Amino acid sequence: MPLKTTILISHPNLDNSIFNNYLADIHKKNELFCVHSLDKNRINGYFDIEKETTILRQSKAIVWQFPIYWYNSPASLRDWQDQVLSPIVYSADNFVKNLPVMVVFTAGAAEEHYSHEGLNRYTAEEMLRPFEMTANAAGMIWKKPLGFYGCSGTPDEKTLARMASVYEKRLMELT
Repeated sequence: MPLKTTILISHPNLDNSIFNNYLADIHKKNELFCVHSLDKNRINGYFDIEKETTILRQSKAIVWQFPIYWYNSPASLRDWQDQVLSPIVYSADNFVKNLPVMVVFTAGAAEEHYSHEGLNRYTAEEMLRPFEMTANAAGMIWKKPLGFYGCSGTPDEKTLARMASVYEKRLMELT
C-alpha cells in the first residue's frame, strides 16, 4: 500500500463547515491523500490508539487541519496529541521522526486581523508556534502553515475552487 499524506481534521462541527468540508473532499479526487476526522473517531473523548497508530504508520506526511478557535485548535487535536502522539514521540520507536507536518487553518476573521497592527496583535505564524514546537519535539519536519482567512459566511464556487487549488498544491509539495 503506498504511503499517503494524512490530513487530520479537528473540527467539532465538520458537517456544517463549508470551507473545511470543501477542502477535505480532496481525498475523493486524489488517492494520495487520506482525510481522518478526529472528532468523529473518538469515543467519550478517547481515541483508539491502535487505529490511530496504524493510520500514522501509513503516512508519508501529516497535516493538522482546523478552524482557529480562540487562537488555538479545537480540543480534539490537543487530545490526539496527548493520547496518540506523545506515547509515540517518547517511545524507542518514534516513527513520526522526519515526517513532514503542516498546519492548515481556517479563520473567520480577515487576514489583516492577524498582524502586529491588527485586532489580534499577532501573526498567525506566531499564534501557531506551539504546534511548531510540538513538531520539533517530535522530530518532525515543520512546514510553513497554510491559512485561509475570512471563512465566515457562504463563499461562492469560484472562491472555493481557488482555495482548493492552493490547498492541493501545498499538500503536493509536502513530500
